[in-house]
Amino acid sequence: MTKNQIDYITCVIGALAQMTGKSCSIIYEKLQSAGIIKDYLAASYDVLHTFSLDYVAEDVIKLMNKKGYALC
Repeated sequence: MTKNQIDYITCVIGALAQMTGKSCSIIYEKLQSAGIIKDYLAASYDVLHTFSLDYVAEDVIKLMNKKGYALC
């Protein structure tokens, strides 16, 4: 993972934390356990970083729900 990917994933985690009212560490743990960080955010960084953080955060919430994980 590159520094840019790590910085971007950190921003997405922060946006999710603000949207859900959960701490960044809880969001990180849930995303990590669902495989979202490696398999989605890092793997699709080239495309995702062109979208707004709010859009990507909402997309991650939908993806988590689809996989049976809840962030809220």
